[in-house]
Amino acid sequence: MKLAPSDQKIVNSFFREHVDRGYKNPMNSIRLNSEHTKEHRETICEICNLLIENKIPFWTEVRLKNGCIPDIVTPTHVINFIEVFGTETIEDFRTRKLPKYEKAGFCEKDFVFVDAIIEGCIMMEELL
Repeated sequence: MKLAPSDQKIVNSFFREHVDRGYKNPMNSIRLNSEHTKEHRETICEICNLLIENKIPFWTEVRLKNGCIPDIVTPTHVINFIEVFGTETIEDFRTRKLPKYEKAGFCEKDFVFVDAIIEGCIMMEELL
């Protein structure tokens, strides 16, 4: 997918400012983590399929400069990050991960949260 110049500018700026460039992440490719549950991995694939169908560029398992690795990054869309919960909860996220994101200038509103077991892609369809 070729990005419009305005979208490419957003992506370049996001990656320059927030992404650890020591890790290469191709656009619209799914990288899966073997430590995640099967439901978690399947939900990530469903969400990525939905993003591709709607021509929204994404990256998975991107290591940010703050040390966090969000499930899906969508810097050109309304929301920057999509986090899929398999075994963790929103409270786990708020306690363990959100403070690191806040130090990098992000807030909870920069995320869409999807429960892999309960919701699947329902929440993502509402976003689009």
